[in-house]
Amino acid sequence: MNDISDSNLRDEPQRLQESLGFLVNSLARLMRVALENKIQNEKFSPTAWTVLMALGENDGLNQTDLSRRTYNDGATITRTLDQLAEINYIERHRDDNDRRVQIVVLTESGRKAYMKAAQYGREINDEATSSLSPTERSRFEESIRKVIDRAQYFLNNEGINGR
Repeated sequence: MNDISDSNLRDEPQRLQESLGFLVNSLARLMRVALENKIQNEKFSPTAWTVLMALGENDGLNQTDLSRRTYNDGATITRTLDQLAEINYIERHRDDNDRRVQIVVLTESGRKAYMKAAQYGREINDEATSSLSPTERSRFEESIRKVIDRAQYFLNNEGINGR
């Protein structure tokens, strides 16, 4: 049995610095501030950064897929796409099979912005994980993905209220 499941530990309140949610949220906030500092002279926001990254990795997504991949709600995606279209980083095209669906693609300017965005992300990630060995970093990333997958599964199957 591992230490976390020990019944004696469960009787004690969880300490803030032992809360996975607090630690992950703190890391996310720090990483976002680092990203905001990196992109302060760019035309895109941190939210737009996630959309550029998603499209750069898989161009031609629809808005629903972008929402899922970036963990943003539909309204945020629509607003972000409007901003990216205004600066000519993306174009929207109607899906040939379903005219209600818009397919989003990067323009040439958008591809250049994606390359900058990817470089900024790499620099921030490399700096933040510089105290980890390559193996530790790989395991850390893998563990985070597993926790995200499990949290997503839980929310999809149990709902926010555990029902």
